[in-house]
Amino acid sequence: MDKFNLSVNCAFGVENILGRELAELGFSNLKAENGSFCFEGTAQDISDCNMFLRTAERVYIVLAKFTADNFDALFDGVFSVPWQDVLTCDAKIIVNAKSVKSTLYALSSIQSIAKKAIIKKLTEKTGKSIFLETGAVYGVEVNITKDVVSVVLDTSGVGLHKRGYRDYVSQAPLKETLACALLLLSDFSFDAPFCDPFCGSGTIAIEAARIALNIASGVDRQFAYTSWKNFDNRVYLTAKEKALQCQKTDRKLDFVASDIDEKAIKLCYRHALRAGVSSKIRFEQKDIKDFSSAKSGGTIVTNPPYGQRLLDLTQAQDLMKILGQKYALLSDWSLFVLSADMDFEKSLGKRADKKRKLFNAQKQCNLYQYFKQSNNKKRFTHLKEFL
Repeated sequence: MDKFNLSVNCAFGVENILGRELAELGFSNLKAENGSFCFEGTAQDISDCNMFLRTAERVYIVLAKFTADNFDALFDGVFSVPWQDVLTCDAKIIVNAKSVKSTLYALSSIQSIAKKAIIKKLTEKTGKSIFLETGAVYGVEVNITKDVVSVVLDTSGVGLHKRGYRDYVSQAPLKETLACALLLLSDFSFDAPFCDPFCGSGTIAIEAARIALNIASGVDRQFAYTSWKNFDNRVYLTAKEKALQCQKTDRKLDFVASDIDEKAIKLCYRHALRAGVSSKIRFEQKDIKDFSSAKSGGTIVTNPPYGQRLLDLTQAQDLMKILGQKYALLSDWSLFVLSADMDFEKSLGKRADKKRKLFNAQKQCNLYQYFKQSNNKKRFTHLKEFL
C-alpha cells in the first residue's frame, strides 16, 4: 500500500486538540510544525482524516521540501516533483502561495514560477505541449517560511470547516472547526444538559449534537480527492460507510440553543435540520435575562457578542454581567465562554478557573473556563467510536 507524507493543519491555538484527535484515530509519530501535524499515511488515512477530524482545516500531501532564496531555486525545486505521477493530463491546476519572513515574498510571482515548473515537467514527461485544464481541480500550495519551501497538494478542496449544512450565516459566524475546539476543551457530554444561550446561527449547539450522536464532520460533503481520476475513491466509500455505521442517532439529548433574535433562531433550526439534528436540540427565542435551569450537572458553551461586530462594548459587558448572575445560580454547571474582551472576568464577576488563548477570524480571544464544583467526568473522546 502506497505511503504519503501528510500534513494536517488547524487554527492557531487548536494544535494540541488536533493532535489529540489524530492520536484518537490511531496516528503516531506526529511531528508538530507551524500549526500543523506531519506524519506518514495511506490513501485510506487521507480519506479518514478528511471524514472524521473535527478541528482540522485541511489535509495535504507533502510533495517536496527545499530551500530557495531566488526564483531559479524555486523553479528547480518545484520541477523536481514527479508531477506526471501526481496530476492527470487534463488537471485544472490552481497554485496558491504563502510567504513568511522569506526572501521571496511576491506571491503572484511565486505562483507563476511554480505553475511554469509544473507545466514544463508535464510537457517533458508526457510529450504534450498544450494542457486544456478541463478536468478535476488540483490545488497546489507553495508555502515559504524563512526561505524553506513546502510544496503540498490539497486533498480537501473547500475548507473542512464547511460541513455542508450551513448555507446562511448570522452577522458574526463562528467557524465549525473552532466551535468543535471549544466543545472538545469543555466537559460537555451527550448524557448531561447542554446550553448555548447566545446561539446565533447555531454552530456550537449543532456541532455539539453531531459530536454527541457521533455524526462524522465530513459525512455530508465531498472532498477534492474524490474527483481525481488517479486516486482510488474506494477509500472515500469505506470512510463514509464507517461513518454511517457508527452514528448513534438514537441517543436522547437534553440540548438547548437560545437567542434573543427570532431570525437567528429560525436560521439555527434551518441549519440543524440540514445537519440532521433538529429533533435533538430545543430552540428558544429567549433573552439572557430569562435564562435559568432547574437541572444539574450541565455545561454552557457559548460565543457571546463582545462589542466588536455586534453591539457596542458597554452593551456586551452588560450582557456578561447578567450571564454571571445567572451562572451564579448554577453551582454544579460548568461554563465555557469565548470572548475577545480582556475585561470579561470583571464583567462576569468571577475569575476563570482557566484561560486559553484562541483566534476567531484572526482576532485574539480567550476561552474562559469555569468548571463544575465537583468535576470528575472524563472528557468525551468522540473519535474512538469510529475505530
